[in-house]
Amino acid sequence: MVDLEEIEWHVEAARRYLEEAFKLLGSGDPYDAAEKVWAAVRHATMALTLKFIGLAAPTEGVTWREFVEEAFRRAGLSQEESRMWANYFVEVRRGLHGDVFYGLFYEEKEHRPLIERSREYVELVEKLLHSKTHS
Repeated sequence: MVDLEEIEWHVEAARRYLEEAFKLLGSGDPYDAAEKVWAAVRHATMALTLKFIGLAAPTEGVTWREFVEEAFRRAGLSQEESRMWANYFVEVRRGLHGDVFYGLFYEEKEHRPLIERSREYVELVEKLLHSKTHS
């Protein structure tokens, strides 16, 4: 059974982290901003996968890319859109969480677009959750 309170908790966490990320970015701290974006994307993704697959993480043998793509497909996106957003999830994990936050390696032209696109990702997930919840 899907726990709607848990899903909403993840959505709220995603919103909070996203807000913090853009404050940090505005104050010149792309490193912590990158980690907050990763947290926002991660929480939004957990809400999505809980709602449409019933799990917060993939089962053994299933990659995160496959897992996230499947959740987007079940939420109603095309295979192409689902793949694009699953790839974005993996890019954020690698680029922002790994390279920027842990690796302390920030490149404006590489990483800023990932940060900027996070709003679109979280908003899309919220829209998909809402449309399926109220259909």
